[in-house]
Amino acid sequence: MHFPWHGWVPGVLNRRQMKELWEGGFVTFGDSEPSLDHSSVDLTLTDEVYEMLKGSVKPSAVGYEWFITKAKLAQRLPASFEDGSFKLEKTKTYVVRLREKLDARLRKAKVIYGQATAKSSVGRVDVLARLIVDGMTTYERFDPEGLENGSGEMFLEITPITFDVRVKKGISLSQLRFFYGDPRKVEIDSLQLFNTIYRDPEHKDESLAVNLEEAVIGDEKGTTCKGIAFRSKNHSNKLPPVPLWEVDNKPKPCDYWDIEVADEEERLYIKQDAFYILRSKEKIRVPKGVAIYCRASDETMGEMRIHYAGFVHPYFGCYREDKTTGTPLIFEVRGHQEDGEPNLL
Repeated sequence: MHFPWHGWVPGVLNRRQMKELWEGGFVTFGDSEPSLDHSSVDLTLTDEVYEMLKGSVKPSAVGYEWFITKAKLAQRLPASFEDGSFKLEKTKTYVVRLREKLDARLRKAKVIYGQATAKSSVGRVDVLARLIVDGMTTYERFDPEGLENGSGEMFLEITPITFDVRVKKGISLSQLRFFYGDPRKVEIDSLQLFNTIYRDPEHKDESLAVNLEEAVIGDEKGTTCKGIAFRSKNHSNKLPPVPLWEVDNKPKPCDYWDIEVADEEERLYIKQDAFYILRSKEKIRVPKGVAIYCRASDETMGEMRIHYAGFVHPYFGCYREDKTTGTPLIFEVRGHQEDGEPNLL
């Protein structure tokens, strides 16, 4: 049997290598071709959508199929709209079967690993989307040991937090990266690497900072204003569900978001249970052959929760339409204090 990874250098797979896995039948994508990026593949939803009746169920050694079909912890949903799409209500948890499946030969090879992250467009509407691989006991990843105990089926757990949303068959909310060898053994951490990524040559470490300088924010109608962040409006329960795919009649951003500005001391108040989108001071440019994982230095800082979707592809920030070099990363911030006092950022 031919194994395409013989001769590969350990690390995240590129587009050509992922295509070899697909063409060799090691990963199946239903009846259509996969959507491959420079270092990831889109995972796509089927129309098999379940509401989890008692909330999220963490993956375990028990096949996940058992939870959604036999344990009576899930209820399959009919489509909500004429186009076959489904309404997912905020603060509820859903599980959707994915089109993709890991073949038994890949599971037996014991050399391929995987890590997933939700797409940045999903995180920016405050939707938690986590990959479940049958046989694994953790979200967002698989390893040879876990694959050996599973069926190769994959699911996506989806929890909208701030807004109701819509999903439908065939769209992608998550991306999966394949690794030849253990990802933990191919990470590089060096000043020389940081210098190839940051546009500012004076930046000397791996940290990122929040940018509280005002920028001009505009909409499709040409209306502009100045601000430093987007904040979710507090009447989101009255708004139509946000479609998580490209539509011609896009929702109006001003219906869902307010623009925040800094106070006189150039600080931003983080309000309880509000969701914020901010940008980094640093601008990133990622060369060919490099992929980046971003981790919060302290995901919970005081009474704020700060999160970034976590992955930056090769070529990120290199080919902008405005011809500038480097693109800020986006932070997602939520205030979660109990006493109602505002936080400062």
